[in-house]
Amino acid sequence: MTARIAPVTLFQPEVAVPPMLPDERTTHNNALTLPAQVEALVAAPGRGLARPVLGFLKQQGISIRTSDDSDSAFEEALMHPPDVILIDDRIAPAGGIELCQRLKGNVRTHFVPTIVLALTDLRPFRLRALAAGADAVFAPSVDPQERRTRLWALLRTRALYRRIERKQRSQGTEIVERRRWLAFLLHDLQGSVAALSANVDYLSRFAPPATDPRHQDFAEAVADARTVFDQLMYSVRTVLDFDRFETGRLMVEAVPVRVGQLAVEIAAELGQNPALVGEIVVDRPPAERTVGADPELMRRVLVNLVMHCVRRGEGKTTVRITHTNGGVSVWVGAPGSTASTAEKREMFEPYAQLHEKPVGYGLGLALARAVVELHGGRIWVEDIPGGGIAFAFALSAPWAPGGAQGGAQGEHIGDPGGPVNGPGGSKRRAG
Repeated sequence: MTARIAPVTLFQPEVAVPPMLPDERTTHNNALTLPAQVEALVAAPGRGLARPVLGFLKQQGISIRTSDDSDSAFEEALMHPPDVILIDDRIAPAGGIELCQRLKGNVRTHFVPTIVLALTDLRPFRLRALAAGADAVFAPSVDPQERRTRLWALLRTRALYRRIERKQRSQGTEIVERRRWLAFLLHDLQGSVAALSANVDYLSRFAPPATDPRHQDFAEAVADARTVFDQLMYSVRTVLDFDRFETGRLMVEAVPVRVGQLAVEIAAELGQNPALVGEIVVDRPPAERTVGADPELMRRVLVNLVMHCVRRGEGKTTVRITHTNGGVSVWVGAPGSTASTAEKREMFEPYAQLHEKPVGYGLGLALARAVVELHGGRIWVEDIPGGGIAFAFALSAPWAPGGAQGGAQGEHIGDPGGPVNGPGGSKRRAG
């Protein structure tokens, strides 16, 4: 049973409550003020036994709710978390320490300051109460001044926690709204880039005759514009895809795919850039095995890995497809500088800029890892003998979504040890 006791005039504690210092790193005033209304829940076996603590709390001007058994006190605290909970150790059925342990084991009441009212000064009891999660133990030897000091110290901590909790909720709402705004912006940008690219394609029909001295300059300008639009469109799609992955909306539509054929098509597309002509080599088996994969997402993976090696490497980039037991292994590498252990550790983290000349926004490799793991595979980075780095990932054939996933971050030495399998199905959602 729960009862309420109205508060009386606020009593100022004899020991001054020190104010929280403002955060000197900002210009904001973060000084903490205690709430005007403080509410306590008192769990005691009867009003007669609870009278001393009730009188103590009324002197502090604190509103009081009471419960006479553990179950009702626990339910009341869950439904309406107070600012502080005081538990008489005599409360039925199992005592105050058991109730304290239940309260601290629940996420809704874990951070509510909890004080156990002891009947003895014995040290073993205090240790048991503290081990159960009690924030303070009021034994008979604790004088009123110390009780007031401890109580208001806990209330300051509770006020600070609630303020941070409100701020986090507000910031969480702002983040969601900003992500929606960014998604709309990127969607509009994607449409605008597509329209501009279509206009450039249309204007290319009006090129000067081949005999005109301006023909070469016109053709180069059109090719450069197409390259810029393609790169911008690819960057926008990468950001959108990674946002879909983080929010659990990235769907894998698996069909039979030859990864080597995708690599050949990508090499041909990238080879339209004069700077990349002959710079991408694809090595695939004559009778390549198919795997179950989403062709569009797997294309994004290959492009991200190839472009990272092209921009970081100092020679030709090789894409090598090999058969494994029940699947295929894909290796993408280029000679050049090796990566440090710290770089390998952060290689697949989102927004990581690991090179003195960043090769993108830091989402390409993170998206590659996400897609490979959604396919039930794993991806890692390794050194090339003589210098350079290579990315490798393994896919099972036939692929089946679900089951355990295991992405490898950082350095991996040797073969991944065969395919990664999962239970049946044809679709997989991130999240």
